[in-house]
Amino acid sequence: MVPEPMPTLDVRELRDICLEAGADDVGFVDLDRAELTDERTQILRFFPPTKALISFVIRMNREPIHNPARSVANVEFEQTGERVNETAHHIVAILESRGIRAINPAMGFPMEVGNFGAGRLWLVSHKTVAVAAGLGQHGHSSQRNSSEVWQFHSAWNGAGGCQNI
Repeated sequence: MVPEPMPTLDVRELRDICLEAGADDVGFVDLDRAELTDERTQILRFFPPTKALISFVIRMNREPIHNPARSVANVEFEQTGERVNETAHHIVAILESRGIRAINPAMGFPMEVGNFGAGRLWLVSHKTVAVAAGLGQHGHSSQRNSSEVWQFHSAWNGAGGCQNI
């Protein structure tokens, strides 16, 4: 019996999927890129079939983030965080429906507290992936540029992956 070919997407189609799922901008990066050297082992430990990563951003409302009242800023972070997780979940569901294995790590604060003292608490550095995917540069905050505030997130797709990344 001949094995079925792996499903693929072209970059334009994958970009459209991500934008329709709620991302404000999106970039893609092959796992083999040099910029991901420090992330590769951890990513493959978490999801061995990873071939490429999707990094997307969601715009946050500026004034609540700049407000000195922590409660106001916190609500904006939490609401945007929920949108990030919903968008990632939707992207993964669409990819899976097309036969492409995919997974998304948590958007929020590090959750792998069992690794405390023995390694890092996060599965992937979303900012590192965002920079590699062309969505910004490392800086003093998660702001993509001086006038807009963004949340970064990464989703991983495995076997099948993307063409022309």
